[in-house]
Amino acid sequence: MKGIVFVKFNEFIEELWGDEFWDELLNEANLESEGAYTTVATYDDEELFTLIGLVVEKQGITSKDAQFAFGKWVFKELFNIAPAGAHDFKDVFEFLHAVQNFIHVEVQKLNPDALLPEFEFLSETPTILTFEYLSPRNLCYFCEGIIYGLAEHTGQQIKVSQPECKHEACHRCVIEVEKV
Repeated sequence: MKGIVFVKFNEFIEELWGDEFWDELLNEANLESEGAYTTVATYDDEELFTLIGLVVEKQGITSKDAQFAFGKWVFKELFNIAPAGAHDFKDVFEFLHAVQNFIHVEVQKLNPDALLPEFEFLSETPTILTFEYLSPRNLCYFCEGIIYGLAEHTGQQIKVSQPECKHEACHRCVIEVEKV
């Protein structure tokens, strides 16, 4: 996983619970990187899962809630560093299409080794967009949080659901975004 995710997770944790809590996580996690993250390096995915697991344990929240909260928080951070042209999309559905068809394409040009999630769009009406979230990391709850962060940015009211989720013993993750 690219270091930008770890750097932003660090900032997220420190904003919510302070730098002492971040240090506590790093001390207990026994990470190969020792928590010394840079935005451009690549780190083992398991380091993020270990850190999330410790947050879950220490804060008494679910992994779903931790991933969702981080996703919602990180949207504005990623939006601020998005490639030129990404800021042109003002609608949640347009932006989600742009993630797959424009933003991730541009990110891949800058970081060819980045393993990015993919969206396979299944159906769309004026009020409901349904897509399959494809990623070996299975961070669909993180994705849900990002979508809510996007909706806050655009000022649109949405409801997100997952009629199918690998975490619920389904063979895929399907995310449905409804404008309300």
